Amino acid sequence: MSLRVLFALLLSLPVAAAEIAAVASPDGAVRFVLAANSKGDLEYTVTFQGKPVIETSGIGITVDRVNLAQGAETGKIDRYQTKETYPWHGVHSTATDHSNGARVALTHLKSRASYTLEIRAYNDGIAFRHVAPGSGARVPDEATVFRLPDGSTLWYHNLEDHYEAQHMRKSLRAVPPGAWLAPPVTFMLPKGAGFASITEGALRNYSGLAFQGDGNGGLHARLGHAVPASYPFRLRYAQDVERLTRPAAIDGTIATPWRVVLIGADLNALVNADVVHNVAAPPDPKLFPEGLKTEWVKPGRSLWSYLDGGNNTLEGMKEFSRLAKELSFEYNLLEGFWSRWPERDLKELADYSRGLGVRIIIWKHSNALRDAKSIRDFFDMCSRTGVAGAKIDFFDHEHKDVVGLYETLSRAAAEHKLVLDFHGSNKPTGQERTWPNVIGMEGIRGMEMGAPYAQHEVTLPFTRMLAGLADYTPT
Repeated sequence: MSLRVLFALLLSLPVAAAEIAAVASPDGAVRFVLAANSKGDLEYTVTFQGKPVIETSGIGITVDRVNLAQGAETGKIDRYQTKETYPWHGVHSTATDHSNGARVALTHLKSRASYTLEIRAYNDGIAFRHVAPGSGARVPDEATVFRLPDGSTLWYHNLEDHYEAQHMRKSLRAVPPGAWLAPPVTFMLPKGAGFASITEGALRNYSGLAFQGDGNGGLHARLGHAVPASYPFRLRYAQDVERLTRPAAIDGTIATPWRVVLIGADLNALVNADVVHNVAAPPDPKLFPEGLKTEWVKPGRSLWSYLDGGNNTLEGMKEFSRLAKELSFEYNLLEGFWSRWPERDLKELADYSRGLGVRIIIWKHSNALRDAKSIRDFFDMCSRTGVAGAKIDFFDHEHKDVVGLYETLSRAAAEHKLVLDFHGSNKPTGQERTWPNVIGMEGIRGMEMGAPYAQHEVTLPFTRMLAGLADYTPT
């Protein structure tokens, strides 16, 4: 073999990426590795017990259309650990936040923009986010891919019905190019290597995350503006469809939500993972002095007069409250017909029901709660009449403009000591930790959509419900 041929062969060989930082879980089973490829672009891999969960994938953030991960210089790496427990509702009563973390200082060489990639590795998953300091209005976007191992099997649904669709089971190779996937996307790793699910945590002041397949094993992160408007949104908010295709600007420091991959040997490990709410902020003690156990915050089951032809009068709803008591249900939920009642009737029902140990929740269209005055007036009325809270409906989009409404409503309701149930909503991202008064988030195809589907119902605990609390409606 000539030297010229040998040299050509050497040039054709792939160049190993240079490792920048590795973060392993406390038990060592989960490992996140950040590296730079031959071009200086950032990449990452995630493994579980030595086997790939996320193959080598690009990781980054764009700011004003500049990908800060392309040609990035590494600075200081600050390592830390989280280790705490806190009360929780759900499959276990105590959540565990135990991780090894690293904050990697990075500088985009061309623009000299500095930012931080923060990484955490838990025994049951990984999480990472970008934090880009700055001032003024800037427009962030995604530049991260989740490339799954060949041979993986996925469960997901598209976003045409927003989050109210049935999950499909498909092999990774069968996911077509351009397909939209709603988080959480759960997948079974090949050769019995375990299970994983990708979603996000701590979504605040940012557009929500979805995925688009590339037909080659990659799920590309996309923000709310890039996702085609769902049928429910087109139906109710046609005038806003074009406006919300524009990327959202953020003033000051850009802090992305956490991108989360839950990982375990089996589905039970995913169900018991705490990562999504671990990365969410704890509740404000001024609003929730006892945190999750704050006295007026009471999750529960509810009767709901909707498709059963019930009598939607004051006396009819008193009967529903009596039935709720007999069933030991905590709530009676009123659809929009309450708004045609005199306020005194609503107060009479709330007082009567409270005497039975049943509390009243009332439905409200989110479109009527888009400014400070309308929100204050509505929650003041709830307080005057003694209802316990509100079911607020029809969000249907994950643009930052819509996402911000959840935060505004949650805070205002907490200031009035009211619980909330969000319908027509997005997947949860840990809101129930930050706002314990949020006791329900629908975003699930329930039985009001038609006949029950056994396969759908047994899939939900291992897909949508991995994201957090759920409001599911048998009727």
